[in-house]
Amino acid sequence: MLSSARVNQEHLGSLAEFAARLVAHLAGFAEPGLPLPDEGDLAALVEVAFFASLHEEEARRTSFNIAWQPAAHDCRAVVAMSRPVRATPKNLVKLAPATRLDATSIAVRREAGELVAWALLERNAAAEPPFTIRALAAGVLRVDYAGIPRALFARGEMFLLGGHEPVTSPSRTLTATFAPWSAGADPNAGVDLRAAMVTHIASRALEHGHGGMILVIPATVAEPVGVRVHYPVGDGADLLARRYQEVIHGVAVGDRLIRLQATRLRGVDGRMSVRDEAQIALSEAIEFVARLTAVDNAVLLDTDLRLRGFGVQVLEGDTPDMEFEHADPYSGDVHTDDLTTFKGTRHPAGVMFCIRQAGEAAAIIASQDGRLSLASKDARGVVRVLGSYERAFGWR
Repeated sequence: MLSSARVNQEHLGSLAEFAARLVAHLAGFAEPGLPLPDEGDLAALVEVAFFASLHEEEARRTSFNIAWQPAAHDCRAVVAMSRPVRATPKNLVKLAPATRLDATSIAVRREAGELVAWALLERNAAAEPPFTIRALAAGVLRVDYAGIPRALFARGEMFLLGGHEPVTSPSRTLTATFAPWSAGADPNAGVDLRAAMVTHIASRALEHGHGGMILVIPATVAEPVGVRVHYPVGDGADLLARRYQEVIHGVAVGDRLIRLQATRLRGVDGRMSVRDEAQIALSEAIEFVARLTAVDNAVLLDTDLRLRGFGVQVLEGDTPDMEFEHADPYSGDVHTDDLTTFKGTRHPAGVMFCIRQAGEAAAIIASQDGRLSLASKDARGVVRVLGSYERAFGWR
């Protein structure tokens, strides 16, 4: 089965092509008072960020943020340099250690006919999150506008998000996989909040920089088939479930998603949310479970968010000779694959886990190379792989 391809189909292109597509893409999101660089400056920013990302400084992998900030207007937390420096790859690499994740960026503007780095900008104190290019890894750039990821360039592959560029939602796919989650889906988002929490745990695991896997089974299933649980959980198995219930207790269904989103460290606008103790406790539980994925093998959760065990090994053995659907989340293309498609061990193990279960099951695979994939088996017995999501781009 093959769907019609959309613009996001895998395509290896140049930095110039990426910049040109980016100009057209961002035009649909332009906001008054939130400046975008013109076509020439945008192309120059993409090029300098790309080549800076290839540098290694004092044996450190270079990662940094560049924010397009033409003036100090609305920048209440800027540390300005009295002598701006040219925005060259070498200078950006020197300044890179002063940036931090999504919080701090190198402010760049045009001055006297050239691009210069002139300040360090704390994003959470800006009136609006500016146009930002993030160097995530060597040759990998993500472009954010108004605090929302809008484009990704990964060593020649180009992905766009928003407008006419939809990306398949893994949390919606996960919700549709399990009957209890389908029945409890948020009426507006179409996502069960427990499914959204599981995908959030997966993205946190990816950010830790290690590979890992999360296996999910229905709460009604006593034991999954074909696994060995090296570290079964007794006391504390309800940690995540209990803290989730404490956050949503007494909250109207339509307001629960907003309350859960506030448990994250930062909102999409870059600002720190004021959180109560229940939200903080849930955030800590999410982080704790995400770190368990660093233990060899997998974490096992059920649809009630109970932690069944970690260090869960998918056993080798006979697996039904079964093909499955493999969907590209960016293009929408669907083709038929088998287990020989995958390199390594995690993806085949995740798919085999799903195939072997009598009913619904899911496996989320985080790769050390910065990708996320979702394998699932629904109540009809259909096995499907959704992925991969490069650098979690569009994973939500």
